[in-house]
Parts: sequence; structure tokens; C-alpha cells
Amino acid sequence: MVVDISECVLGVFAFDENGRMIGSVQFPREAREVASRLGLVRSGTPTDEHRELIKKLIDGGYKQFYLESKELALQLRAEFKDVSFEVSVPNKAGEILRGSLHEVAKSADVEQVSELVREVNLLLTREQLRKEAAERDKLIIQAIDMLDELDKTINIMVGRIREWYSIHFPELDRLVPEHQEYLKLILEIGPREKFTAQAIQAAVGFPEKRIKKILKAAETSLGSAFDSMDVQAMHNCAKEVLAMGEVRERVAQYVDGLMAQVAPNIHAVVGGGIGARLISLAGGIEELARKPASTLQVLGAEKALFRALRTHRRPPKHGVIYQYPDIRGAPRWQRGKMARALAGKLTIAARVDALSGEFVGDKLAADLKVRMADIKLRYRKPRGRK
Repeated sequence: MVVDISECVLGVFAFDENGRMIGSVQFPREAREVASRLGLVRSGTPTDEHRELIKKLIDGGYKQFYLESKELALQLRAEFKDVSFEVSVPNKAGEILRGSLHEVAKSADVEQVSELVREVNLLLTREQLRKEAAERDKLIIQAIDMLDELDKTINIMVGRIREWYSIHFPELDRLVPEHQEYLKLILEIGPREKFTAQAIQAAVGFPEKRIKKILKAAETSLGSAFDSMDVQAMHNCAKEVLAMGEVRERVAQYVDGLMAQVAPNIHAVVGGGIGARLISLAGGIEELARKPASTLQVLGAEKALFRALRTHRRPPKHGVIYQYPDIRGAPRWQRGKMARALAGKLTIAARVDALSGEFVGDKLAADLKVRMADIKLRYRKPRGRK
């Protein structure tokens, strides 16, 4: 006789060809235990309840079983040699459990089955989101590596362009230290002979005092003359580097949006850029969640830490988290305390993102702001060392 086997939040049930229940083994009533067993079924692993029910049915003389999961059938086929396991989607057991769950619950003396279904589905959804986040954090690592490569390439190319253009207008390198502004002046104006107040204002929008300094330097420059071919070559290079800078900005926006999806609590505490770099340094969001706050605090400062251990000097107070505005703008004697406070909140945020999927970022960020304000108030002046 053919037996259809399927599972639901109540347990594992077996029905004959006529739709009559011929056996069942119930799951524990705790929602977390039920979610754990259904998670095994989703991954193609039979539960102990499956094995117990099938043993009872085999002892009762049943030899042919139909399941709705190919992976389950393969696993059970390897464990039970003398019986047949086939796949039928949907089978009779699955249709009955999905269509008449409340009637099955009454026959199994289970009350409030709707509440149990809601809690189990919530736990399964969180687990699925956690797994997806664990996979998507690899995208964050790759995107951060791309940002680093872009920054390195842009800096090398801008340095080469500055040296190149300094042959023609060496004074401009000192007067315009910002790379984007320097490239725009080359792209929009070109040779120093065409530098005028209106052209500079249109290209970069400098104040009048700064424009006068540039114009004076252009008039008295000691640089060599460039012909039209030289200017065109510089123009083309500056255009490509500026385009690469735009690509860099789009990748940074992508990282920020990805962080909001994968690690919303970390994103709420420190933003996408710092959070993504921490995940990259740790090797993934789960790896970051396993680290204590003291390790997270100095992530990115490994060389300084090992140098301090080797030379018996004071270890660094912070790594990547130094980029956090409150720490970067704080006096030296406040930074260590602020870094510890931030690392503690980040540790909580990473563990919540990796394990539970709940959003507590707003509360963590608010608590962190209160702690930062308290540090600024209590340690306004440096205290002497004992």
C-alpha cells in the first residue's frame, strides 16, 4: 500500500491513498524547535520525527512511501534499504495538511495553531534573511576592494597629471591642492594664457581673493609653453580621471545602499562607508559579529598594534572607526573613550544583524550620541597621568 508523507508546524504525518491518517509524530510545541526542524526539511535533511514515523510504518508492513521533497527522498532512500521512496508534488498528505490544518490540529489536541504558525514563519523568515545577508556581505567586500583600487588608480593618475601640467604652470599645484578642482581647471580652461577671472569662476567657483592669486601666478609663471597638441593630451587625460571619479562615487552609493540592506543596524550607527570597511576587514558580517569590542576597535590598525607589542609602546586607540566624525574631530584625550563607546555599540549592531535580523539601530545610535556628549562634557580638559 502506498503511503504519502508530509510535514507541517505540528509534526510529520502519513496518509493512505484514501486520505486517512495512518500515523504521525508530532514536533515539540516550542516555535523555535519547530522552526529548526522545518529548516532542516528545507535544506533536504530528514528530522528524527521522519525516521521515527517511517520505522513505525515499516513495522506495520508499509513498503512504499511518497514525499514532496526530492532531497528528503534521496536521504531516506540511503538510510532505509528495503523500502521505496518516491517523489510526488503535491502528494495527498501535503494537500490535506495545507488545506485542513485546523482540523488536523484538533485531532492532535493542539490549540492556538494560528499563533504557532505565525511565530514559526517569523523565525524561518529571519533565518532566511540572515542567510541571504551572509551571502550578500561578499558583495560588500568586493565593492570596498573596488573603491580602494579606484582611489589608488585615481591618486596615481592625478599625481602624474600634476607633474605633467606643472611643466607648463608649476605655481598652480600649490594654489589648488584639491584634485577635482585642479582637473576641472585643466579641462575647462587648458593653457595658463586662457586663465581669466570669469573662466576660473565658471570652472570651480573660487572666491575673488583666491582667483586673483591664480591670475597673478599665471602672469608671472616660469613654466614652459604648451602648444595645442600638448593641451589636448592633458585635456583628454583630465577628462578620463574625472570620469573615473564619477564611477567611484557611484560605487560608494552602491555600497551605502547595500549596507542598508545587509547590515541595517551597523549602517544606522556609523553609516555605510565605515561599516562596509569593517565587514571587509573582518572577512564577512558573521566574522565581524564574532569579534569582541576590543578587537573591533582597532580593526584597520594591525600594523600599529603589532609594532606597539614589539616595541612595548602604547597600543593604538582606534583603527578604521577613527573616520567616525565625533572621534576624528575630538581632542586627543577624548578619542580613546569615544572609540571604546563606538566599538561597543558596533559589536551589538553586528551581532543583531548577523543573528536575529531585528532593527535596533536607531536606539543604538541614540545611546551612542548620549555617551559621546557625556564624554565631551566630563573630559573637557586633559587629565594628568598618574
